[in-house]
Amino acid sequence: MKRIVSQYYVRNGGLRPTRTRGAMSQSRRAGKRVASGLCQGTAWYYARYRPGYPPEAIARLIQRFNLTSSTPVLDLGCGTGQIAIPLSARRIPVYAVDPDVEMLAEGLRAEQSAKVCGIAWRLGGDKSLHQLVFPPIAVCTMGSSFHWMDRDNVLKTLDRMIVPSGGVAVLSSGGSVWSDRVDSWAAVVKDVVVEFLGSERRAGSGTYSHPTENHEVVLARSPFRRVERFDFRSSQAITVNEIIGLQLSTSYASPVQLGKRIGEFRRVLKVRLLEIEPSGMFSSQTITEVLVATRSYGFARRPCKRRGTNFSYRLDVTRCRL
Repeated sequence: MKRIVSQYYVRNGGLRPTRTRGAMSQSRRAGKRVASGLCQGTAWYYARYRPGYPPEAIARLIQRFNLTSSTPVLDLGCGTGQIAIPLSARRIPVYAVDPDVEMLAEGLRAEQSAKVCGIAWRLGGDKSLHQLVFPPIAVCTMGSSFHWMDRDNVLKTLDRMIVPSGGVAVLSSGGSVWSDRVDSWAAVVKDVVVEFLGSERRAGSGTYSHPTENHEVVLARSPFRRVERFDFRSSQAITVNEIIGLQLSTSYASPVQLGKRIGEFRRVLKVRLLEIEPSGMFSSQTITEVLVATRSYGFARRPCKRRGTNFSYRLDVTRCRL
């Protein structure tokens, strides 16, 4: 079975480029059918306006897990390759998995533009992960995707896939205008989003509720309970158009959410931002958090709960600011 999307088609869970002009026109029609879920319509903006992770964060992952050309990495919820492509540039084999076929298509384009190879793009998610076939995995990376998953269950699944000396790495960066951004433009963006879409943060066809437990707590009760945390601080310039594009890459202000008002949203947000900074140039302060989680004893160990006993999990987090 083949499903055409953009200039690529999905076959047996993998993404391949199409070859004929007819297939390309068919792909544009099919892309609208197969794209669904939280990130529908955001992939083009995601690939162009989502900032990548700092090189220091990628280097820390490589050093921490001794990644080489013989240590496969699973990038779960890969988006358009913000983790997969930098790893592949170091000749590390990567299996990039995402439930959104448009994200995979944009990721494949980005891989080709970066002139790297070695990424196997796969259609899937945390709920279908057990159905996919991989070699033994050295580390599973998850970026802005982990908080959307059934975190406890996916960590149990990964315990059966990751080599004894391996682990998982959760990367997060920047926050959103709904949470903890301190940039001067964030409050303006939130006001405009609320004006167009309401005071509840949207996500797909519903609304978003932030998880009550942070990632460290969930990791600490998983098979990968030894947790280290590394923070990387950075500052970069960002333009008005980049701020607008960044919002359109999100689940709460996606083109699908905005519908026919997307043009008006662009115009209003641009005017509001230029009112506070006529030059159109802003600063973006970012803290990238990297959580590295490994098994306590260096090998797969599943505690067996005996009748009449209770298990508790100790949160063992090492914090490093870099």
